[in-house]
Amino acid sequence: MQVELRGQVVIVTGAGRGIGKAVAIASARAGAAVVLVSRTEAQLQAVAAEIREAGGRALVHACDLARPEAAKAVVDATIAEHGRVDVLVNNAAMNYVANLVMSKDDKWHELYEVNLFSVVRLTQQVLRRLIRQKSGRIINVSSVSAKVGAAYNSAYASSKAAMIGFTKSVALEVAKLGITVNAVCPWHVDTEMVRESMAKRAQMFGKTADEYLAGIIAENPQGRIMTAEEMAATCVFLMSHEARGITGQAINVDGGFVMD
Repeated sequence: MQVELRGQVVIVTGAGRGIGKAVAIASARAGAAVVLVSRTEAQLQAVAAEIREAGGRALVHACDLARPEAAKAVVDATIAEHGRVDVLVNNAAMNYVANLVMSKDDKWHELYEVNLFSVVRLTQQVLRRLIRQKSGRIINVSSVSAKVGAAYNSAYASSKAAMIGFTKSVALEVAKLGITVNAVCPWHVDTEMVRESMAKRAQMFGKTADEYLAGIIAENPQGRIMTAEEMAATCVFLMSHEARGITGQAINVDGGFVMD
């Protein structure tokens, strides 16, 4: 199915690499104007150039979403440029691989500011616009670790579990207003962040990164890790008119690893 997003404005956080980059490119390919958000402007500019070279529209907004004022600034910049916003993809995230007993409070606080509280703040700001329009989409990139846990990743997994609870609650609040709110839950995706996490885990267990990855792949029913493009395709479908009946869901894209 070819999704048509012409005339739509899509904000994507964590858009400089990995899943966010793939979602931004796929959204632009479907006709949307895309607002690219992350801390690293050079990465955003590279993604924007790729989108523009393909005939798409991209606005770069570099900021630290852990700062409370950043959410309003993102939405204000979007409205100033495009006059509207239709979709928010909350994808920005950080990871923290650590044994719980040895983990540090400041790392937990930092992670929750990015993985959860920035999502809350951006959703608040965007929903003010979507409620007036009586239409729109919120898509939160969570994780299957939110459903089954992840040893040595308790900060990350718990923040993503909170995101699912948040998704379901907000979906109920706006269900009658033409707005859908969903979470997408990837398993291991072939991105820089996942490979960095695997390298840290491999070191903890005295393995090479390749050995650890081989063990991960062996656990998956499809015998592989996911791609960022698969995640992007799911997100873009959820943006579509055809997906208007899907809300409050936490959709796994995991090769059958978690069947819940």
